[in-house]
Amino acid sequence: MTFTLNDIPDLSGKIAIVTGSTAGIGKVSALELARKNCHVIIACRNQTKGNAVVKEIQEQTGNQNVECIILDLTSLASVKQFTTTILTQFDQLHILLNNAGVLDVPYRLTEDGIESMFATNHVGHFYLTLELLPLLIKSGPSRIVNVASMMHGMTTITGAEFDKMSEEQYFNRKTHYGKTKVANILFTYELNRRLKAKGINNVYVNCNHPGAIKTDPYYESGFLTKGSLLDSFTSLFFVSPEEGALTQLYLATSPEIEQNDIKGQYYVPTAKLSSSNGFSKSEENATKLWNVTEKLLEEKAPGGSFHAPVEAKL
Repeated sequence: MTFTLNDIPDLSGKIAIVTGSTAGIGKVSALELARKNCHVIIACRNQTKGNAVVKEIQEQTGNQNVECIILDLTSLASVKQFTTTILTQFDQLHILLNNAGVLDVPYRLTEDGIESMFATNHVGHFYLTLELLPLLIKSGPSRIVNVASMMHGMTTITGAEFDKMSEEQYFNRKTHYGKTKVANILFTYELNRRLKAKGINNVYVNCNHPGAIKTDPYYESGFLTKGSLLDSFTSLFFVSPEEGALTQLYLATSPEIEQNDIKGQYYVPTAKLSSSNGFSKSEENATKLWNVTEKLLEEKAPGGSFHAPVEAKL
């Protein structure tokens, strides 16, 4: 099928959160949602950057319902503060686009003692999603989109011991990213299963691989140097952020998602249903990841806040 930016429907009255939306596909997603009259919350770590993006989007779209609220996914306290702000200020939420991610970064523990790539790519988004889930259910039909990667496929070879993700002796900056991305997919599948088991049918949870996109994380990680020979070469097969954002925008906005009851699926560019690897399809692996993440949050979430009931955390 084909899906273009022009296919995004009018989103008047809808409210969306986009994590990691000051650059790359996150910024494109926020811009295009705003262009279709959505109220967009830019969730990012840097207030100055966030405010600049808000101003830019407002000027480009004429939509003044764009705002920045600080969210640092490496800090559980920041996630809690963000979700408290959302739940206090908004009585609806229709789209949660879990887009933020880092790759190929050195080993580092967060203030909560969680390896930073695992914290950013999975744990922070897991906590964010479950804290906002009651509002998403209340506002249904609503969408949750988890941006994964084809790099999850490396777990076919390496596997992933989720209870050891923060231990330095098990850390490899090249393969760790794939393990965090398979976590995104396992979380998608397991959350969908648990919603279905609870009879909650108005939340559409899906994930996607956006494609190979030359965005800031490649430069920040040292994988690419701007102006280098490799930088020039990769331009031949990397897609633009505008192209890269299409599949997640399809999952976040297309009427087809509800019309065809698309839930718990993995999509690739552009807006094509695909199949993730065997490791990600294991319900045993999904349950292990869920349990490990729940245990982390029960131990480390500020003030034991993770014990707040969300359908008994599903």
